[in-house]
Amino acid sequence: MLVECVARPELRAPVLALIARVAGEHAAGEFVIPLVSLFEAFGLSLAEKELRKLRSRGDVKFVPREAARGRFSNSGGELEVETAEGLTLVIPETLAGDYITTPSSLTLKFGEGTALRGCKRIFVRICQDIIKIDADEHKLYIDLPGEKYDLCFVF
Repeated sequence: MLVECVARPELRAPVLALIARVAGEHAAGEFVIPLVSLFEAFGLSLAEKELRKLRSRGDVKFVPREAARGRFSNSGGELEVETAEGLTLVIPETLAGDYITTPSSLTLKFGEGTALRGCKRIFVRICQDIIKIDADEHKLYIDLPGEKYDLCFVF
């Protein structure tokens, strides 16, 4: 990890709440979480119009496969969501991957062709697939191809 982490103490409560929710519901079997709730937990600044887009996609379905692992998926029309930070997040028709949960951490690893994409316009639009999102009681780490593009927030 070569990227410098940025202090975002306001993310602590929503990230820890998401970790606890996934760990608790995983133990009980299949469950769903609204896609918009995942985005809110990761601290993205979104206008009401963008939140409505996320709500229109509905729930992310989580299916446990092992004691601490499972699959997640969400399907719908491709969406582009603009953040206040100037990023465009592209949600593919099928957003899916594997997850690992513990009482103190959560990893979402996106599948090939079903990954969330982060885009930024610098003369031309440049997009990168998000490989995985790691969250624990200390940080939120968003893994992109090439370490220099990763994002890290500590709380």
